[in-house]
Amino acid sequence: MMLRFIKTPVVLFALFGLITASSLLRAAPVVAGAVTVELIAESTAIVPGERFNVALDFKLEAHWHIYWINPGASGLPVEVQWDLPEGLSAGEIQWPAPERIELGGLMNYGYEDAVTLIVPIQAAEDLKIGTAMPIRAEVSWLVCEQFCMPGDAILSLELTAGSDAEDSADALVFEAARERMPEATAPWSVSAVIEGQGLVLIFEQVDGLEIPSDLYFYSNKAGVIDPSALQTFSSVGEGQVQLRATLDVAQLQKPSAAVAGVLQSESGNWAIDLTIGAEAAMAPPQSLAGEVPAATGFEGVLLNLGLPGWLLLAFLGGFILNVMPCVLPVLSLKVFSLLKHSGQSKAQALMHGGAYTAGVVASFLALAAVLLALRSVGERIGWGFQLQSPNFVVVLTVVFFLFALNLMGVFEVGTSLVGADTKVSKRNDALGSFGMGVLAAVVGAPCMGPLVASVSGIAVQTNAATGLLIFGVMGLGLASPFLFLSIFPKLVAYLPRPGVWMESVKQFMGFLLMAAVVFLALVAGRLGGVDAVIALLIALLVAGLAAWIYGRWAVPVKAKRTQRIAQVISLSLLVFATVYAINETKTAYDNFESGSSVAANGQWSPWSAERVAAELAEGRPVFIDFTASWCLICQVNKKVATRTEATEALFEEYGVVALEADWTRYDSAITDELERFGRSGVPLYVMYAPDGEVTVLPQSLTNGIVREAVENALEF
Repeated sequence: MMLRFIKTPVVLFALFGLITASSLLRAAPVVAGAVTVELIAESTAIVPGERFNVALDFKLEAHWHIYWINPGASGLPVEVQWDLPEGLSAGEIQWPAPERIELGGLMNYGYEDAVTLIVPIQAAEDLKIGTAMPIRAEVSWLVCEQFCMPGDAILSLELTAGSDAEDSADALVFEAARERMPEATAPWSVSAVIEGQGLVLIFEQVDGLEIPSDLYFYSNKAGVIDPSALQTFSSVGEGQVQLRATLDVAQLQKPSAAVAGVLQSESGNWAIDLTIGAEAAMAPPQSLAGEVPAATGFEGVLLNLGLPGWLLLAFLGGFILNVMPCVLPVLSLKVFSLLKHSGQSKAQALMHGGAYTAGVVASFLALAAVLLALRSVGERIGWGFQLQSPNFVVVLTVVFFLFALNLMGVFEVGTSLVGADTKVSKRNDALGSFGMGVLAAVVGAPCMGPLVASVSGIAVQTNAATGLLIFGVMGLGLASPFLFLSIFPKLVAYLPRPGVWMESVKQFMGFLLMAAVVFLALVAGRLGGVDAVIALLIALLVAGLAAWIYGRWAVPVKAKRTQRIAQVISLSLLVFATVYAINETKTAYDNFESGSSVAANGQWSPWSAERVAAELAEGRPVFIDFTASWCLICQVNKKVATRTEATEALFEEYGVVALEADWTRYDSAITDELERFGRSGVPLYVMYAPDGEVTVLPQSLTNGIVREAVENALEF
């Protein structure tokens, strides 16, 4: 009876399960969002002195992906921390060949659908047979689709030490994973050199074996090559071809001695680990090698000096920002403060100058830190990026408008903004000066003035410490005029004497800020159309009403109760106006398709890398204007040089193709191209000769400069 019972399939299956469970116990798979992950073993037992394999088996929902050891332009690789009993030691993850996954214009390296990451574990020879060995892993990952979510799990399994081991039920999973591993050696002769800013892999046929033309190279170390740049494949002789990948000069600070990674084509994957040849050395990060020319003139001389030249360029660029229409009123008011309090002590003057400088420099460093942090996680943005944000444009417009009304006398706020009345001097209010410095930096930072574009490009592409130093010195340059007068207060005596004229100049500065408001409305209109401008105008109307109420009823001559009511009403109106404008402009930005200022049927056409390549292939010269609606220098150059009748006739006479790369709204392709020329913002003017030779024009243009560039490119 018992024998017949045991022969039934159900009992046989149960007994098999009990026998298996006695040597291999594991926890259930962990489900975390779009990821299901499990820790599995290839064998049923651990043999003392031998190596065995476990694996992290990932299964992903459709369209989600996790990352390779080098995640590419953004992302984080899978990481694991092992908790193993004595006698076991884990090796490194064996990574299958990755896939290319484009997300938001960035090229990432990772895996979709499913992937198995094998990890070898070595067992000590003195393990006792029959000892249970619990294996525990803490795993973390980043999984992305259109957005990303971090994930983690604690996985475990238990194996028993035994004299013999058999394949587990998951052995087939390991076999499938090994099929995705790159082969240990490539079937061709491969060497590597660095030429300019390119890593060149040179392939030579062995035994006539054809070299695939769709090869792609994945560096297994981040920061060696630019994953978002195209890799070009070309023939250099019979049986010899080369693959050129762009070096990531934003991360790579010195030439590498070796390069390792995976070569991939439709026909297979191969691992390579090469010593880089000495035939060519990498160009230093500050130079523009290859097809990009080095900077020339005064700016080029300073750039080529290295860090000292960069810092001098940053200081001069920051100093020039003082005459920009947005910053000039702020600086003028601080100078007025010195004039009105010319009797204050040297220590008081120095305190105010130091506080103002600290506000400027701290703000520049904070903004630069945000920029560098965003770029470190894959955001490809540049200096001036804040003007691409509707939130920033709205808030800055309202601040300018209120500040202008204050200068014109609609309301007075004592020392909180201008810091220019006698109370400041009497109570040594450094906070007002610090706040004025913050305001000067906020309004000055988006201005890409002369000398700023090139050095800011270096700052965001070099290491973080150097980048912060450059931006800090730029802030010091912006603060330097007031700081200088504070250090040498006797120089104030050489300035015009205080008088009624100061009030007139102060009110005139208000009109300059109103001009800045008009300019910001233009920026909003380019990005959000009429709806964005209307929302901004309504917000300014309400903000103006708030300022009028404050100036009429919140003055000291009114009763305390009246002042408080006026203050509450003014603040409420101001908050309402700002929130309303932010919400409405965001909606307008989203609904407005075009952020470009390129005329539909004009001489200028939208830029694209493909268009440039096509025109050069046809033997036509190309002129590119990298611009943005919020770039003041760009708009001036359009009026005086690039959009004049003389330039239009020049381009038509010589057949120059005029392309505009409009960066008003964020564009990753334009960002990448700016970085390729060592810039982090606009303006940038580039002239391509028909043979591909490149000339970078100065930031400030004239018709003569444009004509000279065209004629030199065409050798007339």
